[in-house]
Amino acid sequence: MQGQVAIVTTIQAARSAAIAEAQRAATDQVLGAVVTAETQVANYELIRDLVVRRSGGLARLLKVDKEEQKNGIYTVTATFAVAKQPLTDQIRALLDRTGDPRVLVVLPETVAGQPHAAPTSEALIASALGNRGFRIVDPAQSEKLRLRNEILTEPESAQMAAARFGADLLIYGSAVAEVNTAVPDAMKAAGLSSVTGKLNVKLVDASTGQQLINQVISSPGTGLNLSSASQMAFERATAQVTTPLASKLIDWLAGTGTAARRTFTVRISGFPSYRAYSTWLSRAKSESLFSTVTSRAFDVAGTEVQVEFGGSPDALADLLEGLQLTVTSVSGAEVRAQYRP
Repeated sequence: MQGQVAIVTTIQAARSAAIAEAQRAATDQVLGAVVTAETQVANYELIRDLVVRRSGGLARLLKVDKEEQKNGIYTVTATFAVAKQPLTDQIRALLDRTGDPRVLVVLPETVAGQPHAAPTSEALIASALGNRGFRIVDPAQSEKLRLRNEILTEPESAQMAAARFGADLLIYGSAVAEVNTAVPDAMKAAGLSSVTGKLNVKLVDASTGQQLINQVISSPGTGLNLSSASQMAFERATAQVTTPLASKLIDWLAGTGTAARRTFTVRISGFPSYRAYSTWLSRAKSESLFSTVTSRAFDVAGTEVQVEFGGSPDALADLLEGLQLTVTSVSGAEVRAQYRP
């Protein structure tokens, strides 16, 4: 497989990046048949990223066959060993979860103190994530306007809004463009407007309230009027935050990184005896997608278990259904279920 990258910093960095590109190509070759047979092609990039994050990649480097640098480009041709079968179950488990997370993006925008009805950053972020295969919650226009007003006046209402629309993750904050008073004379003479756009973006796990990202980015913008100048500023600022957002979302979904693992409380009724509960608990602890499973309390009237899991509440409920449980309710970080003998 071949990988090519531009030499931006050091030769070593370019070489490593080229090998990674070749590994990605080898991974694509293996995943192609499995992924395209079971999911929409539009979700392929997301699935590939998930598998690479979760497993470190399906392709293990055996040797670098050829490498060269020419015209600022570093090229590597390498041989990889691909372990497909051991990860097939893991891939399919991830495919089952491609509909998650459901993401709500709300970024109210003001220009020179006046609210803007069609926020640039909100639209750009939602579009970029949607193109990556994430499911974007899209409320009606009237609801969007109300949501933006709520978040402008009461930022703490954002998490409740996410729950209202069934979102697993919430991207919210604010986009503010302020007019620059100190501008070059040439710009004044040309009649151009100059602004500084300040973008504050937060990514929050809606069920737990855990903040995964909080970034503040400022960027300048110029244009024939305030509208075009602020649009330029917001486009520049958004370009700096879109990739970190997508990366953190993939971490959350794939089960890697500190942001991915959450502790859920699972309340179970119907165990006829401690022996039955102990047997079920051992089986739950052997589930590879659970980081930890901890017994908190046992009672024939009701049992409490804590599960550390790297996915959404709905994904956890699906897994529990396969462990002799009938899920009766899912609310935030709590799942209630009935044991099936």
